[in-house]
Amino acid sequence: MTTWQVESRGVYADGRSFDDFGVFEILEGRIRYAVDPTDPRNVGIVDLGYAPRDEDGYVRFSGDYTIVAPRDRPARKLLVDVPNRGRRLAFSALNRASPADLLENPCASGDGFLFRRGFALASIGWQWDVPVGLRLDAPEVLENGEPVEGDVVCRVQPGSDRPFVSFGQLGEVTYPPADLDDPMARLFVRDDDNAPLVEIDRRRWRFARDTEGVVEPSNRFIRLEAGFEKGRIYTLVYRARGARVTGCGLLALRDAAESLRSGEGPCPTASPMVLAFGASQTGRVLRHLLHLGLNTGSTGSQVFDGVHVHIAGGQRGDFNHRFAQPSSAGVAAAGQRFPFSGTVGRDPASGVSGGLYENLAHMPKVVITNTSFEYWRGDAALTHVSPDGTADLDPHPLERNYLFAGTHHVNGILPPTSTFAVTGEKARYTFNVVDHSSLVRAAFANLDAWVAQGRAPPDSRVPTLGEATLVERRVVLGKFAAVEGFEGLDPDRLGGLAALDLGDRADDGVCAFPAVEGFRYARLVSDVDDTLNELAGVRLPEVVLPIGCHTGWNPRHPDHGASELPAMFVGFSLFGGELAAREEVERRARKCVRGLVGARFILAEDAERVVARSLRVFDTARELGVTDSDS
Repeated sequence: MTTWQVESRGVYADGRSFDDFGVFEILEGRIRYAVDPTDPRNVGIVDLGYAPRDEDGYVRFSGDYTIVAPRDRPARKLLVDVPNRGRRLAFSALNRASPADLLENPCASGDGFLFRRGFALASIGWQWDVPVGLRLDAPEVLENGEPVEGDVVCRVQPGSDRPFVSFGQLGEVTYPPADLDDPMARLFVRDDDNAPLVEIDRRRWRFARDTEGVVEPSNRFIRLEAGFEKGRIYTLVYRARGARVTGCGLLALRDAAESLRSGEGPCPTASPMVLAFGASQTGRVLRHLLHLGLNTGSTGSQVFDGVHVHIAGGQRGDFNHRFAQPSSAGVAAAGQRFPFSGTVGRDPASGVSGGLYENLAHMPKVVITNTSFEYWRGDAALTHVSPDGTADLDPHPLERNYLFAGTHHVNGILPPTSTFAVTGEKARYTFNVVDHSSLVRAAFANLDAWVAQGRAPPDSRVPTLGEATLVERRVVLGKFAAVEGFEGLDPDRLGGLAALDLGDRADDGVCAFPAVEGFRYARLVSDVDDTLNELAGVRLPEVVLPIGCHTGWNPRHPDHGASELPAMFVGFSLFGGELAAREEVERRARKCVRGLVGARFILAEDAERVVARSLRVFDTARELGVTDSDS
């Protein structure tokens, strides 16, 4: 059961009319959920049976929402936007609202891409541990009426030498330690994700921080007697008290979508078609939702017709185990286990066969889009190759999979910089400048047409073993090593997914940490051509012409330690040698874009923008000292 509470309602975008769909309105408020823990549809949610129940036997919880929908008529279609750490995504990723506009209004309309196509947009809070933005109040886990205790694991890689560090995972600390003096708490260190964990003597560290020269106990920081060393990887395991049923966030997405689809929401959004969009963390949320089979409504009908999973790679995440931390990234836990692909494959570690979609009674159409970063992280190739890396998998008939060649996780960054704006940390080389946002919009539009009209998207474009474009990372790094003066990565120290032993209760969602890592799954990437640009995937003009060399990986800056390991989320762009004249670059860029429009990888409305961006990259290369061939 789902009940909608409206806290605010008003005209959207100052009454702007979006083509044939007229004026839209924006509503914000709370959704109250009631779920039956005995319902077979909910059986996969860890600890739901330990949540408090009302007199009717239901588990109740609530969360935030934002809806933008036509004011005077039902929407033709509904998009469920899965917020990333509380932040709405679709306004920027699909409507292309600018960062400046989003600072002023997090629901800025941008160019109205979604609304011009008749979509209502519902952003649904699902994550319970975010301090701001759209969130969920998930129920507690109680055994015999008392909060449970269990292990929590955190990963820290400091960018400078320092006496103490926060152990929050891309955010605040999710679960404070139950006992700051717990002698069983453990801290490990290693130099890379392939090295063995080395435990640090408990007497050498404590839950504490320095404040004005005084060491004070803290449930947010750990202090090491000899200090933390920049670039080294520290793993903290401790006991916490008071878990939440994190998987209720997945139920919230399903049940809110079903309610809106059936017309039970606070505005006329009844729709014959429902899509979902998630990126990065929330792309992994959607993969997790599909793996649990959460696409069947209370009446037995389908909830989501189509799902766009962007920059999620081959992982799920910390979304459905006891003491899960939804913002966690890079920590080996339950969401990093087999299966990885929609097509059924065999796990060489366990001998078990399975696929991501095997629990679905209603299979939606799925579009997967990844940048080069997710391949270099070590897991995106697992969406289309066998776990041991020896065979290409047959494409799933209801899935399309695309690599955006020469791009990185955080999208292209201009003007050039090698410094993270928020943290001040640097990578070795200037961040990747290639803007893949137009490819995202076209992929989403193709999913829309696939569901609404039955028009299948273009065939998948990923690197494959059969075409000899899918290779070990060391093959590519060897080609970069031939460039005089270039400092790259150490292929033997690069991480990826591995078979995990999380203890005897892992299948029940109760994990023992740290995970014991076993068989290393395939960690493959696209090969590169003579210009060191990726051969496979969808290639934008900057890559095709080429205007520079563009990657999904970038070494950490020596100032921040571990310079042979990759910086998180970013690739690089390097410019050198001669460029064709600007007029010739524009001619060739237009030809490339015409081909991409014809192949449906770019929308006609975005074509000029893609050409203009490639020329801006050309101008940047010239400003950095690259010469024109006719000068």
